[in-house]
Order: sequence, then structure tokens, then C-alpha cells
Amino acid sequence: MSQTSTVPLETRLRRFFAAFSPAAGDADGFGELFGDPFLLADDAGARPVPRAAFLAALPRRAQLFADAGLGPAMLTDLTYDRLDERYVLARTDWDAPRVAGGEPVRLASSYLLHDDGDRLRIVLYLNHQGLPGA
Repeated sequence: MSQTSTVPLETRLRRFFAAFSPAAGDADGFGELFGDPFLLADDAGARPVPRAAFLAALPRRAQLFADAGLGPAMLTDLTYDRLDERYVLARTDWDAPRVAGGEPVRLASSYLLHDDGDRLRIVLYLNHQGLPGA
């Protein structure tokens, strides 16, 4: 077991979600942000997802955004609760810009993150709503 990081949790979370953002553009490093498998939950229920299957589905997700007339979502709000020494519940809001202009679409997600002291990994990814028109 590793030592607990001396970097404040809020700083670590900001760095984590900066790497998680679609704008980061690092598809190779993106997979390392997830446990394998992790639990994906949405309005259809919850299911375990192998990391490789999730990464393979990302181009389709990008296409769903494009089909809905949306650009890549940007993190606008992050709150969190440390649940215990190893787990953090992060709640996020994201704004996806409308390609044709107008108010962005607000998306909300929550994440249960495992904290091994060195790195954070998503073990539960909860989407609170789907894309408009998707």
C-alpha cells in the first residue's frame, strides 16, 4: 500500500478532472482514470463495464454529442466528499456548447473514486441525465 499523497485532495481532484475532460485529448491516458471493470449507472440502471469496452465506445459517444449539435463538455463545477481513507464522492457539472450557438447544455455526473494515495480511479460513473435528443 502506498503512502498518502501530500498534495491536497482538491488539487488532486482538479488535476484528475482536467485529464478526464474531453478537451484534454489524451485518449491513451484516459483509460488509466478508470478501474477495470468499473460500474456505469444511468437511467437504464447499473452495469459493470470493462475499461477496454468503455474506451472502444468513446468514438460513439463523441458522435452522439456531434449528432445532438454539441461540442466537447467543459467542467464548470466540482464538489466532493471524502467518504473514508480510500474513497471520494465527486459531483460534477459540465457545460456542452451548442455548435449552432445559444445556451450550453448542462450535464451532471457523479463519480465514486478510489484513492490509493498516489492516484484516483473511477470505480462508479453515474450519469444523471442523457444527452438531449439522444
